[in-house]
Amino acid sequence: MDDLPAAAVERHDEPTWLLRWLVLLALACVVMTSLGGVVRLTHSGLSMVDWRPVAGVLPPLSEAAWQAVFSAYQQTPEYIKINAGMSLADFRAIFWPEYIHRVLGRIVGLVVAVPLILGLLRGWFPRRLRVHLVGIGLLFVSQGVMGWLMVKSGLVNDPKVSPYRLALHLGLALALLAWCLWLIFERRWPPIAGAVSQRTARWASLQLGAVVLQILLGALVSGHRAGFVSDTFPLIRGQWIPMGLGSASSWWANIVANPLMLHFEHRWFAFVLLGIALTFHRQLRRYAAPAPLRKVGTAILLLLHLQIALGIITILTLVPTWLASLHQLGGIAVLSLTWLAFHQTRRRDPA
Repeated sequence: MDDLPAAAVERHDEPTWLLRWLVLLALACVVMTSLGGVVRLTHSGLSMVDWRPVAGVLPPLSEAAWQAVFSAYQQTPEYIKINAGMSLADFRAIFWPEYIHRVLGRIVGLVVAVPLILGLLRGWFPRRLRVHLVGIGLLFVSQGVMGWLMVKSGLVNDPKVSPYRLALHLGLALALLAWCLWLIFERRWPPIAGAVSQRTARWASLQLGAVVLQILLGALVSGHRAGFVSDTFPLIRGQWIPMGLGSASSWWANIVANPLMLHFEHRWFAFVLLGIALTFHRQLRRYAAPAPLRKVGTAILLLLHLQIALGIITILTLVPTWLASLHQLGGIAVLSLTWLAFHQTRRRDPA
C-alpha cells in the first residue's frame, strides 16, 4: 500500500516513534486475538482458575507447584463433568496455551502503558491525540477484564464460557485493533477528498458493517460450538434448509443461541458479504477511484474467496485447530482491509 496518498500535513508536534508504537500495538492485537482463538479451540481457557495480574507471571516451576495448580483445576466443574481422570501431562497441554495468552497480555499491557503514561506525564502527545491514546489504554484494560469475566462464566456448574462474553471479548480486541489502525491510516495514508462518489462511500460502509456482523456471528458459532453442526457442504444434514432452524424458545434465541441457526447464518451470510464486496469493487472501477483504492477492493474480494474456501474446508474436516485458527486470522485480515477501504472513502465528493 506504499502508493496510497502520502501524509498531507507533517505532524512535527508528535513524537517520532508514535507511528512505530501504533504499528506494534496493532500487531500485538493480531497476535493476541489469534492466540485467543487457539485457546478457545484447544479448550484451554478454563485451565487457570484464578486471575493474578502480577503474581501469575511465573508458571509452576516444581512438581509440587504443578500438583497445586492441577488440584485447583480438579475442583472445577469442567474437570468434574468433562475431564475427570485427566492426567497431569494432559493438564499441562491445556495449561500452556492459556498461560502464554495471559503472560503475553501482560507484556502487551506494558507496551501500551509505559509509553502512554510517560507521554502523558511529559507532554509528548499533542492535545488532539490524547483522547485517542487514553481511549486505547482504557479499551485495553476493558478487554482484559472482559477476558477474565469470560473465563469466570465457565467456572460454574455448566462448564463452558458464555458465548456472548466470548463475542464481546473478541469485539473489544478488534475494536482496539481498529482504533490503532485508524491512527496509523491517518498518518500513513490519509484519504483524499472527492476521490470517490457518495454511492461508493455508502457501499464501503455497508461492506464494513457486513464484515463486522459476520465476525461476530463467527464468535457465536465458536461459543456455541456450532461449527460441528454439519460436516457437509453445501447441504446441511442433507438439506438446504435443515429442520430445527426455529427450534429455540423465541425468535431472538433462534438468531443468537440456536447452534444450527448460527451455523446456517454464518455459512450463507458469507456469500451475501461476497456479493457486497463484489459490488463495492465494481463501484470503485465504475467511478474511477484512485488505483491504490481499487487494489484494496481487489484484495478484499480475493481474501473473501479464500476465507469462504477455508471455512468450507474447516467444516468438512471437523474443525481442526490449525485450520480454524487460519480462518480466524483471515477474518482479521479482511476486517483490516475493509477498515482501510472505509477510511479511504470517508472524505467523499458532496456532488
